[in-house]
Amino acid sequence: MNYRILGKDLKVSAVGLGCMGMSHAYGSPADKNEMCKLIAKAVDLGYNFFDTAEVYGTANNPHDNEELVGRALKPYRDKVIIATKFGIEFDKTSNATNSPLIPNSRPEVIRKSVEGSLKRLDTDHIDLYYQHRFDPNVPIEEVAGVMADLIKEGKITHWGMSEATDENIRKANSVCPLTAIQNRYSMMARHYESLFPVLEELNIGF
Repeated sequence: MNYRILGKDLKVSAVGLGCMGMSHAYGSPADKNEMCKLIAKAVDLGYNFFDTAEVYGTANNPHDNEELVGRALKPYRDKVIIATKFGIEFDKTSNATNSPLIPNSRPEVIRKSVEGSLKRLDTDHIDLYYQHRFDPNVPIEEVAGVMADLIKEGKITHWGMSEATDENIRKANSVCPLTAIQNRYSMMARHYESLFPVLEELNIGF
């Protein structure tokens, strides 16, 4: 396995494992014992970067994926990087097949989210904590300030943003340096390539 440095010093495997589909969005949740075995195999192959979010779950267990990831990675906690996300809720009043997202990054909500994620992941810190979506009702500088406080408190060690824009990246980074941006990118979704120069300038991983 090859490894990369995100931001200043976060060393991650060049191939990571997104765990969302084990619990969320692609049919019924997979068997947890089988998923724990799969995650263990990934660690054995050299993966050290695992991604989840507080909202990856089911109607019966809204936080299913964090609980699964925490359980599966507990034996390897000192060897792995865990990324999770805060800042959105699903609109449960909607009848749409895919429930609309409601952004919510108020400082008190972030505080509640990080404590919940730490408990479910069964860890004393989160290695990479992403804002899942920008909240137009909360200045990004205010969110970055909360991240700086969480880093000082040792609850997270790095932070990032998902589906971020150039303007918000610059504003957030000026308050608390970002480690990574998680935006959609593939041969069929290349609209974020315009961010590459600013990410190189600011030394932020993509």
